[in-house]
Amino acid sequence: MNSKRIIRYCLLICFLIPTLTDAKIVFKSYRDGNRSLYVMDDDGSNLQRLTASPGLWPVWSPDGKQIAFNAKPPEVPNWPQIYAIYIINSDGTDEHRLTNEDTFESHPTWSPDGKDIAFDSNRLDHPGREKTDIWRINLETKELQRLTRTEWAVYPAWSPDGKYIAYAGRGIHLMNADGRRHQQLWLGAHPRWSPDSQSLVYSVTIHDEKWNVIRSNIFIHNIKDDKRKFINLPGNWSVHGVCFMGLKQILIAGRHLDKENPNREKYDIYSYHLVTGGMVNLTNTPAIDDFSMDWISDDVLSVSPKGKITVTWGKFKQ
Repeated sequence: MNSKRIIRYCLLICFLIPTLTDAKIVFKSYRDGNRSLYVMDDDGSNLQRLTASPGLWPVWSPDGKQIAFNAKPPEVPNWPQIYAIYIINSDGTDEHRLTNEDTFESHPTWSPDGKDIAFDSNRLDHPGREKTDIWRINLETKELQRLTRTEWAVYPAWSPDGKYIAYAGRGIHLMNADGRRHQQLWLGAHPRWSPDSQSLVYSVTIHDEKWNVIRSNIFIHNIKDDKRKFINLPGNWSVHGVCFMGLKQILIAGRHLDKENPNREKYDIYSYHLVTGGMVNLTNTPAIDDFSMDWISDDVLSVSPKGKITVTWGKFKQ
């Protein structure tokens, strides 16, 4: 076999076999005494600290090269609460502030082409009237567009196909990416899209009269047929957030409300398989909260976590 034929075979194999990259999770953690952002492989290994300063609600850019998040600018006083949208390279370099309004701005979400970011902001708030809207900003021109005109709209999530932005208000809402055609879907918070833009996953938390968490439920809502699937989490769980991990798994930042063992009541990040119901604890640092996570991979197929703590409902019930 001559060298040209060998090269052709190699090129053919490379073309037929899908390119796989390491899937990553970015999240916020209180470990090491810092409220910082961390990155790890999606099996929980290879943990690396991303930011030296506090950050919250990190989200990957579509190409995986950058991460947007919100943080308190270091130069502002403790009150009133001022948070801005920041962007940092995925290797921890070139952290810079994107929004400059001295208000509370949070929960960034990228457009699929990476040219815009939507976020929630109370920049139109004034004394005696709380108001939070969804805005979008062009990263090149810094041009702003207000997308909602309600009393309270938060947690925007841009669909991967670019058509919609979901958000939470008095329930889960859906609008076109240009801010038109709003519709309410169901009660819930923290909506996140599936990679195929067909479904939203979100949580619903039930409180008692003293506003203590009784339990949280998770739903997957198919927006095409308007059907909801209940994710069965037996026992009492408090869910901080949830997002898709490909098409067959979801990530859950949650804690098991165990009154007999309150030391277990800390937020960890878990992967949950939507077909088998199997659950894997990806972070398990004692007395440390891990939450506010986002997942990225060039491959949308589920990745089977290895070498981590497999959690069964029977163990929680014991």
